[in-house]
Order: sequence, then structure tokens, then C-alpha cells
Amino acid sequence: MQVQLFNEYAIYFALGFLVIYVLAQLLVSKHPRFQALSAIQKSVTVKVIALSGFILVYVILNLFVE
Repeated sequence: MQVQLFNEYAIYFALGFLVIYVLAQLLVSKHPRFQALSAIQKSVTVKVIALSGFILVYVILNLFVE
């Protein structure tokens, strides 16, 4: 059942991750807390924020769907 759910909504998951990734990039580029980081640290921070945000949204949606 979970495999069918992912395949059925794969485009929505991809677009959702893209939106979360862009928001994470904007957060890291604009927020003063991240200004002291190097470019590599900013890149890793964006990836960690985007991935953890996507996982959090995915888990919350699965809890509400079931």
C-alpha cells in the first residue's frame, strides 16, 4: 500500500521537496545566523534543513491520512 501511495503521488512529493529546498536556501541566505558559515557549510545546512523538513512533512501527512 505504501509503495502505491508513493508512486501515485510521486510528482507531488518531488514538487514538495523542491519547494522545501528553495525555502531552505532562502532561509540560509537571508538569516543573519548563517552568514558566518562558509559556502560548503551553507550547502550542507541547506541540504540537512530541506531533507529533515521533507521527512517531517511526510510523516505528518502520513499520520493525518491514516
